[in-house]
Formats: sequence, structure tokens, C-alpha cells
Amino acid sequence: MRYLRRIAASFPTLVLARRNLSRASARSILAVAAVVIGVVAIGAIGVGGEAFKQDQLDAYEGFGGTATVNPVWNPNDEREGDRTFSESEIARMRQASGGATVLPVVESFESDVRTTDGEAIPMASVTSLEDPGEFYDAAAGEIPDNWRRTVVVGSRIANDNNVSVGDRLSVTVDGEFDRTFRVVAVLEPQGFAGPLRADQKVFVPLSQFDDREYDSAIVRVNPQTGSVDQVATSIESEFNAREHTVYVHPIQQQREAFERSFRTINQFLIGVGSISLLVAAVTIANTMLMSAIEREGEIGVFRAVGYPKTAVVRLLVAEATILGVVGAVVGVPIALGVGMVANQLLLGDPLSFTATGLRYVAIGAAFGVGTSLIAGLYPA
Repeated sequence: MRYLRRIAASFPTLVLARRNLSRASARSILAVAAVVIGVVAIGAIGVGGEAFKQDQLDAYEGFGGTATVNPVWNPNDEREGDRTFSESEIARMRQASGGATVLPVVESFESDVRTTDGEAIPMASVTSLEDPGEFYDAAAGEIPDNWRRTVVVGSRIANDNNVSVGDRLSVTVDGEFDRTFRVVAVLEPQGFAGPLRADQKVFVPLSQFDDREYDSAIVRVNPQTGSVDQVATSIESEFNAREHTVYVHPIQQQREAFERSFRTINQFLIGVGSISLLVAAVTIANTMLMSAIEREGEIGVFRAVGYPKTAVVRLLVAEATILGVVGAVVGVPIALGVGMVANQLLLGDPLSFTATGLRYVAIGAAFGVGTSLIAGLYPA
């Protein structure tokens, strides 16, 4: 009952606070706008950053239970050029992996890809993988199990150069071949975080390469029958017994490292966005201070008729809190709207909010109200 009486007693204070704010509408609107900017900055950066992170992490979904194996360059190696894997080393890798799938990869960075009109496709690189369908889904066409004179292209190559299924591409690889292939499939977008950077790739069959020297390998383990960490340890023991000749990177570890890095970047950006709330605090403090100075006579009358100091303090604090609440109420829908646009662009679903993204919006609203309350204490 006592609690209800306190609430009832606070209503006149809130009504009076609202009236005082309306008398200085220009300053009040500016203060609310500052809070709105801060709430939107924190909420939108948080939601948009989470959507971007999820979009990039989706590129790792097809690589569950896999690891990449890369050779270590050895200055004492008699072979010229960059260190590669031979057929015998791939066979040793398969033996050491205990039945896991080992897919060798050929990366051709000195390559030239052109359309049938002779127009070069910039930034395209040629990669040969035995079966891209092991890791990727096709957005158009179908990835064949056995392929010879066809290629699979990444989404960015297709979108930026108007390449579609059925088109023909001229692929030249220095020292290997110069041939024309038919596009049989276009891959789903993978994002820059994909382990093979598939968006900028043209995948050609391994059979097109005469010299079977492999730049890397992908080891895939069935989680029900083995552990990728155990397989990685076995391969390292096989190849690194006397000297360090291979790096084995479980892709799950790469995913976790990317997630940690992006979390740090997102928090930094939110910290930058929080500066706008500092500006809001200064604006509200200035608004309340000017209001207190202009209303010295009015406050004196309050005190003369028996208003205690605490009542005057509550009035000014209530005014600052109203500014913060109104700013949060306006800012939250805007932040969610920006987040919906980001979700639609990156994830294809405007309502695909994550719990972490929504938490950032709530944090922005709480900071907005809290900042307003703190900024109103000194003038009060």
C-alpha cells in the first residue's frame, strides 16, 4: 500500500516535469535527438554486426569436421618453386588419417579467365578440387560428381560478370592448359571468410592438370567415426617427425578465431557508437542546467510554499529521465528497422535476429536512459 501511495504521489511530479519540458521544446527535442542517435548507433551496429558475422560464419557450415593441410616451405628442398604435395605424400596422408577423406587441392594464381567474348574476368583464380559438392551448394545448375570439360564458378564471379549456367569460359593456366569450359553450376555466396574463398574461384576438374603437384589438401572426418583433432595429430606425427613439413589447421579452430576477432571488432565499433551517448549526456546536462537557471524564481516559490529540496531534485531528475525514455522509445524501433534491413541484405530474412543482436539493442536503450538520468543529477 505504501508503494502504491508513492507511485500516486509521483504522478504530479511527472506531469509537472512534462509541462516544464514542453516549455523549452527546442532544447528538449535536441536532447531527445542526441539520445536517439546514441541508442540507434549501439543497437544498429550490434544487430548489423551480428548479421554480418552470421553471414560469414555460414561459409564454414559445409566444412564441419574438416582440416586444411598446407606444406611448409623448406629451403633445403631440391624442388624448385613453392613447396607442394606429391601423389606419394597425399597417399601417406590418407594412410595416416585412418580412413578419413583426403581431397587434394591445386591453386593456380597465375591464371587468366575470360568470357567467350574475350573479356577478362578480374580477380578470378583457378582452383581444382576433386568434388566441390562435398562442401558447397549450387545456387544455379548442379555440381557434377564426375566432370571433365565443365567448371563451377563462385557467386561473385557470376554476379559481377553476368556469368550463368551454360556459358563458356576460356581458362588459361600457365604451363598447364588453355581450354574452354562450359559453366555447369554457380555456387551459393560464401562471404570472404570461406576457407577456400569460393566466391572468387573457378573450380576446374583435377583431370585437367598433367603435373599432379598439390598446393594443399582438405581432410574430412566423419564425426561419428573419428575426431578431426586426432586425425590432425596423426598427420603431423607422420610428416613432422624429423622436421616441420606440414601445417594442419582444423577449420573449426579457424572459425572460432574469426568469431573472436569479429567480436572484438564489433565491441570496438559499439564503443565508438557510445561516444554519441556522451554527447547526449552533455546535451541533457546543458538542457537541465539552463532550465534550472531560468526557473530559479519558480523553484524559489516551490520552496517558499513548503516543497522540500528532495521534491525539487525529483522534479529535475524526472525531466531528465523523460528525455532518456522518449529517446529510447524512438531509438529502439529505428535500430530494429536498420537491423531488419541488414538481416534482409545479408541473411535473406529480415526477422533473423540473434539473441546477441537484440541484447545490443536493449543495452543501447538502457544506456540511453541511464545516461540521461546521470546527466540530470548535477543540475538537480
